[in-house]
Amino acid sequence: MKTTIESLREDAARRLRRETLSAAAICIVLVMGGALTATENLPALNGTTSTSAFLLGAVMGLCAVAAVVTIKNIVDLRRALSDDRALRHLHAKENDELQAHMEREIARSFVQIMPALAVIAIFVGALVSLEAMAAAAATLVFLSVALLLVKLSYKIRLQGEIGDEAE
Repeated sequence: MKTTIESLREDAARRLRRETLSAAAICIVLVMGGALTATENLPALNGTTSTSAFLLGAVMGLCAVAAVVTIKNIVDLRRALSDDRALRHLHAKENDELQAHMEREIARSFVQIMPALAVIAIFVGALVSLEAMAAAAATLVFLSVALLLVKLSYKIRLQGEIGDEAE
């Protein structure tokens, strides 16, 4: 059986690979968005390039925020892999019960108010333009499907872990 520090290091290395792949995907989206903007080849919705440019800017802004968060995670994981003390500190921080409880409650609250947020987003989008309303609706459908896929993947992973423990 592996020692605790080895299993922590293995987990951090796996997470580092996953975060690195995420950072690469985000960078590809940012480069493609920049290329579309620079070459003025934005796929305009109903012929309105300004609305398409606004939507692309919003997506690129979200990707930039995701990139910063991902890079911060990569730096933290690299630091933890190079120092056992930092690895233990990262593990303790991530497994803080109070923090985990707060995150679960926040996620639960957000999921509960998501239908109201969807109505508000679609209504505000309709005030701006048909394209903005369609973009808000499409984004909400995408996020809902993504939420279901994440929930399904965790359910499958949990069932696999329970099956491994039973054997």
